[in-house]
Amino acid sequence: MLARATMARLLLVPALTAALLAACSDGPAAQPGDVANEAAQTAAAGPTDEGAVADWPAIHLDQVHELVVEGANAAQRDYRFALARCRETGWPVRELTAAELERLGTTRVRIWASPTLEVVRDEQWTLGLEDGAPVDSCLFRLEHGGRYSYADGSVEMSRALGDDAAAGDSAEPVAGGEILPRFPLDPSAGGADGFEAIGERQVAGQACRAWRGRSVDGEIEQCLWSGGRSFGFNDQAVGEGCSPARPVEASLESIVLAQEPVDGKGCRIRTRTFTVGDALDRDAYAPPPAGAGA
Repeated sequence: MLARATMARLLLVPALTAALLAACSDGPAAQPGDVANEAAQTAAAGPTDEGAVADWPAIHLDQVHELVVEGANAAQRDYRFALARCRETGWPVRELTAAELERLGTTRVRIWASPTLEVVRDEQWTLGLEDGAPVDSCLFRLEHGGRYSYADGSVEMSRALGDDAAAGDSAEPVAGGEILPRFPLDPSAGGADGFEAIGERQVAGQACRAWRGRSVDGEIEQCLWSGGRSFGFNDQAVGEGCSPARPVEASLESIVLAQEPVDGKGCRIRTRTFTVGDALDRDAYAPPPAGAGA
């Protein structure tokens, strides 16, 4: 399994560490995105751990995180303020397009997961300046970065996205990519310190358990998917749910379907799509070209 995803999940299931380190695979290798090799992936995974859920429905998550102030995207607000000042000075201006402005100040998180697959793709869009422009200029550009990680029980890979890919990241699949076993969770009434349960809700067509408590910038309400406890997805409050305060791989353990700052200042999470049990789109989760700003 990829280093960051493995470490994050091992912290949550330390009792499994020794068993996982001892397990190895000498089965046939599969290529990323090749669902025809599912039999090889399953064989490579080794015997099922006692009590683990051998089969569970595939999930696909697509959501957006953004920092808001007074309920509005903070980066977009700051850009509009800077743009107005630039126009007042009469300096040359390179404005963002409408499509670029919509992405500014957002992080898009996408996850595809099944018993034989874990793919995590997160991308961020921030405000920058055109190459060579002075730091006090008004020649704005949208900067794009992120990371793509893939594991299928036989191979694994990790690749930079967007402007980050310009550094020449050309990582290719390598043997490995263990998929950690999932176990049903016992009922638990607790959550993160300072959070209280406030009921059940629906987000993106899925049931979730709502919580209210204090985060980094103040009080938040968040709703965690409650339909996956039978195969290891927790619905207890997690505290701050946004990246980078919470690693995106943490959504392989518990999924925050929605988050909203109570007083309008903090991080908002909006889920665009969340499916459970549908076939995963291989083209959608396929590895991006090496070195490409996908």
